[in-house]
Amino acid sequence: MAARLMGYVSASNTPTVTSNGTTLAVDYLVVGGGGGGGKDGTQGGAGGGAGGFVTGSISIGKATYTVTIGGGGTGATSATPASATIGSPTFFINTAVGGGLGGGSANSIRGGDGASGGGGNILSGAGGFGISGQGSAGGIGSSGSYYGAGGGGGAGGVGGNGSGTNGGAGGAASTNSYTGSSISYSGGGGGGIGTGGTAGGTGGTNAGSGTTSGAGGNATANRGGGGGGGGNTGNGGNGGSGQVVVRYLTADAASFTITTTGSPTTGTDGSYSFIQYTATGTLVIA
Repeated sequence: MAARLMGYVSASNTPTVTSNGTTLAVDYLVVGGGGGGGKDGTQGGAGGGAGGFVTGSISIGKATYTVTIGGGGTGATSATPASATIGSPTFFINTAVGGGLGGGSANSIRGGDGASGGGGNILSGAGGFGISGQGSAGGIGSSGSYYGAGGGGGAGGVGGNGSGTNGGAGGAASTNSYTGSSISYSGGGGGGIGTGGTAGGTGGTNAGSGTTSGAGGNATANRGGGGGGGGNTGNGGNGGSGQVVVRYLTADAASFTITTTGSPTTGTDGSYSFIQYTATGTLVIA
């Protein structure tokens, strides 16, 4: 089941328009910040949900376009339900919502909703809801002997359920190659487990993994992954910040002047030019 977010525009509804000298056809990738991992008072905390993963194609005119990169949520540092924080949204032509926080604090705490849902805490805590077209739901916490917490959802799949001996795996990431290299984004954070359990859940690619003791793993910066759940009262890991990539056919841009702020990375891949933002900035088409 997907949660509905007011004001969200689905990438599937954006038109594809051919460049005509007045407008420039672009492909875009927008990745939101991943949610922070949870912390439990006696056992393992759940994994954070991945930030939204949105791609689309649209024609843009001569104007200044603001790029706002969402930050990753912080991992829980105390065993209270709202100690972890959700990821922040990334804004460009479309919006990628932040990931939900991982459940923690006490038995049966539900994971937070987001682009992908955070994992549920121990004793059958439910996973948070994800948003269709951006991510997936989080996994369920276990009621087994060592209380494995659920993994956070990822853009490529739901978070794994915790078991009696293992934290749930984080949901799979999704890949994109607009920069010329295949990069994985928006993996879910792995769930933690109490001491004596076999292993914390493995995070999705570029996300944090859960642990059996100590702090959960932090997600990679600018990849939108969820933070890993802490093990045996360990702190949750931090979610990863977001990213924006814009690409266009180099030949189509001959009649435009394209400038940027925010120090993005620029380059070419075959017949395409791309601009990759890892910090807030602007894209100016003149």
